[in-house]
Amino acid sequence: MKKRLFSLIASIILCHGIGAQEAPEKAKVKALDSKITEVTVYADRARVAREVTLDLPAKADRFSFAKLPSWIDEGSVRVSLKTADGAKGEVLDVQIRRTYLTATSDEEVRKAQEAVQEITDKTNELSDKQKVIDQRRKHLESIRVFSLDKLPKDAAAREVKVTEYVDFLAFLETSLTKLNTDIRALEKQRREIQPEQNARQKRLSELNSKAQLEERAVEVALRGQGQATVILTYLLAGASWEPAHELRADEKGGMVNISSYAVVRQTTGEDWGVPKLSFSTQNLGRTARIPELDTLLVGQGRKASVQMLEQQEDTYQQASGNYKPQNRLWYFNKPVANNSIAIRNLDLNGAIQQKSVQTFAKISGRATTAHFRALADKAVPSDGQPVRLPIGDLSLNRTERIVAAPEASLNAARVFELNNKKGQALLPGKVTLYFGANFLGATAIDFVGPGEAFSLYAGVEDEVKVSRVLDRSKSEKRKTSFSSKTELQASWIIEVENLADVEKNVRLADRIPVSQNDEVKVRSVKIAPKVTPDDKGLFSWDLVLAPKEKRTLNVEYVVQYPKNYTQSSYPNAENMPPQGQTGSDFQMNALQLQLRSLESKF
Repeated sequence: MKKRLFSLIASIILCHGIGAQEAPEKAKVKALDSKITEVTVYADRARVAREVTLDLPAKADRFSFAKLPSWIDEGSVRVSLKTADGAKGEVLDVQIRRTYLTATSDEEVRKAQEAVQEITDKTNELSDKQKVIDQRRKHLESIRVFSLDKLPKDAAAREVKVTEYVDFLAFLETSLTKLNTDIRALEKQRREIQPEQNARQKRLSELNSKAQLEERAVEVALRGQGQATVILTYLLAGASWEPAHELRADEKGGMVNISSYAVVRQTTGEDWGVPKLSFSTQNLGRTARIPELDTLLVGQGRKASVQMLEQQEDTYQQASGNYKPQNRLWYFNKPVANNSIAIRNLDLNGAIQQKSVQTFAKISGRATTAHFRALADKAVPSDGQPVRLPIGDLSLNRTERIVAAPEASLNAARVFELNNKKGQALLPGKVTLYFGANFLGATAIDFVGPGEAFSLYAGVEDEVKVSRVLDRSKSEKRKTSFSSKTELQASWIIEVENLADVEKNVRLADRIPVSQNDEVKVRSVKIAPKVTPDDKGLFSWDLVLAPKEKRTLNVEYVVQYPKNYTQSSYPNAENMPPQGQTGSDFQMNALQLQLRSLESKF
């Protein structure tokens, strides 16, 4: 069918003076029973598309997409028509109106307040009775104490008749019985009145919260002939997603399969149903600009200005601000199946959303935006619970290698060398690892674009054993004869053993100290088998180990340094600790820490 698309953008809406308006007295507007058909989820929001098919009126008539959350981004609202052959129509006007969940009348609130006050008066009466009972109890207790004190004195001064004592006890017993009966009756009245008091308080709270809870309605004026589909799209807060991956590799074979997923959460207040879902890393809060350079005038105190991206100040900030106070009211008045879970998830999902924003910002730093379509249809509930949807699947050739750095860990690691030759990017995220039927744990990857090579940790290689120990026969700490400096000679024995019945290729990494201080000297470096370290002191051996073969390697060096250099207060130490870390140990540079660790061995 031939289709024509008529769109009315937000700028036209605003030019007609249309914004969020209080709902006035107006001609009857026909409510549209629309359905969410498409949703695109971003790091901190979602773009929702609603559709409804109707017969266009010959004369202009008004229709309404009602009961929308109050935190829709009004500046993002778009309305369009999709018509079939022989039909024609146009969008004449669009208005966004502010309404309330319940237009509570003053009379309703007054009656609810009077009902609460009535029950409050009754509870106050019970409180007064409680005070009287408390006074009676104190009075009886005073009489009892007084009588017990007076009885011995009367007995000493005169003859106390038994009948007097019996009469007193009978009075006391009767009074206490009456007191306890009144207390039980009072407690029963309180139990009977409590449910009614709670119900009346709840009713008043509901009326007050409903009067505060805003909704939005998008009203559309249409005219035409034939049938058309009306499409409404808008952005709203309360949704986010983050990428996750699964890597599965057979124990034999040169392929790995990487399945990518979008973990999506939403507390938008809307029931999405089962729409067509898409996911994007695009930052909608920034607007791309053509790169331009300002004139650079040397000596004039001006700096070059390069404007690549400019923060967009748009109506979404207002919508997002409206989301925070209104969202809890929404769930209180429109409970979902897991309402208590949804309310708890509001703050949790906010933190996850910020994490996604930061992750996708790193991708945009590469001038890259990735878009994915969900490969399965699945409902995403509005209670904020995570739902995982597949967004990609890659089969890649793998090259295996074994990497060991015994100074850091005595476990050799299996590594898959991969190349993303497919057209789909891999987003930063957690990777769950499976090797054959075995679950290996999890690792993480950074952004991998199409055609880029990358490496993934693939678990511990149990059939390769490594060790690194100090050879004490060749190592010592000594003071130099003609200066106040200390010399430390270190000799390391590194062993690697292939426990398997097949050949293993191992890359063994190690390092020597590198001084960036003129007072510290590193000399007499010996590495066997001989390799050349890089400018950071790092080097590696590529070894081919036969079955059951054991290989021994050696690293030796001498470091000369001032005697107090391994103290954190040394004047030339790098005294700024890494971000988030404090303490004297972190006020030392890497070489100081290594030397102090070596000193502790002597």
